[in-house]
Amino acid sequence: MIQLARLTESGLLTMDHAALAKSSCTERMRKTVALGRSIVGGNGISTDFEMAKIFADAEAIYSYEGSYEINTLLVGRALTGISAFA
Repeated sequence: MIQLARLTESGLLTMDHAALAKSSCTERMRKTVALGRSIVGGNGISTDFEMAKIFADAEAIYSYEGSYEINTLLVGRALTGISAFA
């Protein structure tokens, strides 16, 4: 992420860099939040506790930033030169 910030500051950040960062970060976020929800057990799905809100927010960010699959397709196209979009 530090390197991405440097690329942004220098004006060299490409959409492929951004797609890789978004797919990586949102996937890790989703797994981390799921682990947190699992750790707190039944309280993880109750609206009385913050964990359910955090989980919902993570899902919204995951979708808003473009799905993992779409960002992965963008990175794959950048690496191979072959588009898998129909």
